[in-house]
Amino acid sequence: MRYCKGCGFPIPYGKFLAWTQNGTIMGRDSAHTRLVYLEVDELRSLFDGVSRWVNFSIDPIIARAEKEVGKRFIQTLLPGFIAKMPRGKMARPEFGIRATSKFIFNYMAGLGMGRAEMVEYVSGSHARVMLINPHSVPLIAGDGTGVFEFMERIGVEVGWERIKAEEYMVTIRKISDQPPVEERLTLAEAQYIPGGVELDKCAKCGVPREVTSNIYLDLEKGVLRHSKTGMRFVALPVQSFQAVLRELEAEFGSELPALMEGLEQKYMRETSSVRYSIGRDRDMLEIISDFPWMGIGNPVGAWQKDRTVQFVVDNPFHAGIVAGKVTGVYEAWTGSIVKTSWAEDSPGRLRVTLELMT
Repeated sequence: MRYCKGCGFPIPYGKFLAWTQNGTIMGRDSAHTRLVYLEVDELRSLFDGVSRWVNFSIDPIIARAEKEVGKRFIQTLLPGFIAKMPRGKMARPEFGIRATSKFIFNYMAGLGMGRAEMVEYVSGSHARVMLINPHSVPLIAGDGTGVFEFMERIGVEVGWERIKAEEYMVTIRKISDQPPVEERLTLAEAQYIPGGVELDKCAKCGVPREVTSNIYLDLEKGVLRHSKTGMRFVALPVQSFQAVLRELEAEFGSELPALMEGLEQKYMRETSSVRYSIGRDRDMLEIISDFPWMGIGNPVGAWQKDRTVQFVVDNPFHAGIVAGKVTGVYEAWTGSIVKTSWAEDSPGRLRVTLELMT
């Protein structure tokens, strides 16, 4: 791994990611994958909260939803001729598979997803992967299932077991000669509202100073941490997050979105560092000023009239979750509880309305 001489950040970040003026982070892959920085504990609190609500683990559902994202992921990274190669040990020798997997695992480590090692790969049959410091075992297992199914063109199942603290063995096995047809999950292409976000970027690699001053990457461990708070982060493909939430809503019904928004609001209210960094006398819009460099969206307005507060965010990575995030951050900043609602005034524009309690 080479590091930028200007800012010390890994060079591939500037090569493969672009921070735009509209508050998004876009991959330079063929699919122009959008990414967002989320706290790992934040992600886990959402999934754990749903599991408590339904009274059983939703990990298998997460892995199933993520499978289609894994397929799309591998399509954008590998040349088409590799995926179309015949199956079998002779056509796909172990050294070739290991070289390909090393490239993929390094990419994942750079996003803060942890470290992975290919333990065994038998073309047309099964694979075993060791995960170290995973941000989310079911998400990575789902990605692996999609990759294996796409490469081998067979139906598979996945399972995993904990070996020791922060180490897991994921096993993917063939269950049919034909891959199942998935129709529920569709990855819609988004249109973004233009913006005027100006981030101070490193002149050599193009990574914003807001990123390099706030995020530290331990590539050997595959871990991203916030330099000031120590919280672990992950750069997650937005389509991954959206696909899982769509699957959960399809599984558990219309109450699910409100539940997850409430979980996000509670998490941000109880953990947000904004209460320590911004005084009450500062501009209200400043409490979400880190949204653009994190790829969360572009805050374009915040104001109070009487006992109502309005926030407007363009290009939110997910409207409901961003509404919960805005509300929770405001509650952390003020130390108060508010009543919240949100609406999409137009495609790509989110308006969050907070009613102050008496």
